[in-house]
Amino acid sequence: MRNLIFAVLCGALCTSVLMAQPAAVTIVSGNGQLPCQLCINGVNQTPFQYFDPLVVKVTDASGNPVANTPVAWSVTAGNAYFGQSGGVGVSNVTTSTNSLGVTSVQVGQVSAQQSGAQFGLQSTITASAAGSTATFYETQSAPALNQEQAVNDVYANYGDAPLYVTITGVAGSAGPSFQMAVYTNTGTGIPNISLMLVNEDNTVGPSAAVPSAYCQTQPGAGYYTALTNQNGVATCNVVFGAVAGGGTYKIVTGGSISPIAGNPPDSNFVSGSLNLSSTAPTVGGILILSGSNQTGLAGSSLAALKAEVVDTNRNPLVGQSVTWTASPAGAIQLNGETTTSDSNGIVEVATPVLTSSANGTITVTVTSKTNTAEAATFTLSATQPVTPTSMSIQAGNNQTAVEGAAYPTPLAVLVLGSNGQPMGGVPISFASTGTVLITLSASSVTTTSGGLAVVNATAGSTPGAGTVVASYGSTLAQTFNLTVLAPGPNLTALSFVNGADGQVGSLSPCSILAITGSAVAPGGAGLPPVVGPLEYEVATDTVTFGTGSSAIAAPIFSVSNVINQQQILVQVPCEQTPGTVPVTVTVNGGTQTLNIAVNAASPGIFQTIQSDGVLRAVIERPDGSFAGPTNPARRGEIVTAFVTGLGAVTPQVSSNQLPISSTPSTVNGLVIVGVNNEGSPVLQAQLSPDIIGVYTIQFQIPNDAPQNNNVVFSIGVVPLGSTQTIYSNSTGSKIPIQ
Repeated sequence: MRNLIFAVLCGALCTSVLMAQPAAVTIVSGNGQLPCQLCINGVNQTPFQYFDPLVVKVTDASGNPVANTPVAWSVTAGNAYFGQSGGVGVSNVTTSTNSLGVTSVQVGQVSAQQSGAQFGLQSTITASAAGSTATFYETQSAPALNQEQAVNDVYANYGDAPLYVTITGVAGSAGPSFQMAVYTNTGTGIPNISLMLVNEDNTVGPSAAVPSAYCQTQPGAGYYTALTNQNGVATCNVVFGAVAGGGTYKIVTGGSISPIAGNPPDSNFVSGSLNLSSTAPTVGGILILSGSNQTGLAGSSLAALKAEVVDTNRNPLVGQSVTWTASPAGAIQLNGETTTSDSNGIVEVATPVLTSSANGTITVTVTSKTNTAEAATFTLSATQPVTPTSMSIQAGNNQTAVEGAAYPTPLAVLVLGSNGQPMGGVPISFASTGTVLITLSASSVTTTSGGLAVVNATAGSTPGAGTVVASYGSTLAQTFNLTVLAPGPNLTALSFVNGADGQVGSLSPCSILAITGSAVAPGGAGLPPVVGPLEYEVATDTVTFGTGSSAIAAPIFSVSNVINQQQILVQVPCEQTPGTVPVTVTVNGGTQTLNIAVNAASPGIFQTIQSDGVLRAVIERPDGSFAGPTNPARRGEIVTAFVTGLGAVTPQVSSNQLPISSTPSTVNGLVIVGVNNEGSPVLQAQLSPDIIGVYTIQFQIPNDAPQNNNVVFSIGVVPLGSTQTIYSNSTGSKIPIQ
């Protein structure tokens, strides 16, 4: 129909687009058209040879529109083509759905003369997507404006259509049915020609503005459209819109309701204005369909509350407003208190939500606004959820484990709910806190049906006191106190070396001993005070000689860990008797005991790396300076060497003490000094007056000693009462001589 704008109600198209798989292709408009080739467009004097666009909608299995879906169009019969370029166009195209799941194509037809071979030819066009296909039928040639007037020998007969009487019915309900026939001058019916009604406001379908009537949608025909059958007869099952009152409508045959027309719609068959009258329906009842007798937790959603609004004959009523009320009023959110019945008379609250305070029985009443005597009541029930209210430690507190070892007992907490019973399904977080790391088997555990949450714990690599906190949100928490112990030291007899020259097994009473090995200084360095006596525990380390009541603690010079070279430097107790002695090393509570030989003497020369990078003996020259490559000792000069392990002295000195002031403690045994492997005169050998565990030897540089920076230097001791000489490191040391 020329110059009419046919609108499809937004309710038919404007639905939310969900990300889903396409399942169905449905015709929206454009099916059953019968354009008039011999009718001329008054604007540009061209024939109406183009069909209005063919429109489809793609939906998923739930009926939701699917966007961005390719739709394949194909002319499967007849002489139609796609496009408006004139002449013969393409017969296959692909389009894509928009955000509403809708897509369309423009169709043209090859020009046909009044009596040509193509006159009356019907084209078949398919639209396919995801295995679903919709079929359009488009026919060439159409009659003029007046009903039953033939153009190109095609006739329309409205049969039992109410052309001269007013159709009446109830708003929102089904009305009378009528038939229309389309046939040739030989009486042959033409199938697949559209039939639709146009409202007074030029809409097709139920109008929200004026009293309206429309044909109930025939499957496969398009919205609010019926098609002629194989005999050329179409049946319009009239439905009245929701607006009551008197109005007009027109009957259109072979037209389209598409609002996307490339050319104005053809005139087709159209009746004059016909009358309709619809009366407001009487609500005869509201029937509960689903949603009653539900039970839910406070704060949760329920299934939809659905009811049907019917008239006095129990027929569904469209467009009826109802109100929804709840008792108690604050127990449920109804997402809007007023709704309107749809085309099936259904009213619903799609997602009723119980409020957090809901508890016990709740009633929801749906009442007709036009007949308040008609109502229906849903009965619902709400329960308050059980919440965690207490947490207690059941096992695993106050344990100790060595670094890297698993704690013997898992950490367990018990959670009770607001009903006083163990509560399952509660997520409990476990986290190691503080600087001492505890490794956990899981950071979050859900309580069992017995209310228990359990994790396994493993001591980390840092010794000390650690904590693990089990918590539920910010309301419940319990703290486990766990201790990480350092592992016991890993030592052998080779770990005990002279503290001056590093000779293995070279230790004696009052000497300086270095104990080297893994795990003796895991915490790093530890140093005693610069001035004063040495300490007996440094950085958690202790060393004792002997066992039981005879055990003697060794004073500690330092605990060091340099590039993973760990060492404890101690003074062998002066009170220790030579012989095989059990020596116990304790580090962070971990201990190891080895039997170590303590000698009568264990000479060792203190050395230092000098300016040229060479390790040499520490030699003090007469002027108080130290000999070195640029300050060598001189032939005949009396110098002092610093050593340890020369054995017993007189007067005797106790551990961790210095000799009596002004009374030298002289070495009892025979001290031998070798320069260039020849003996040198020894003037004095005694304990240092100011350095614990250190001896000093004054000797004279031989007058014939070699003159270079690396003259071999060594010492030996023959302990008192012995004939055996005990030497310093066999590789000797070096001194610079000029």
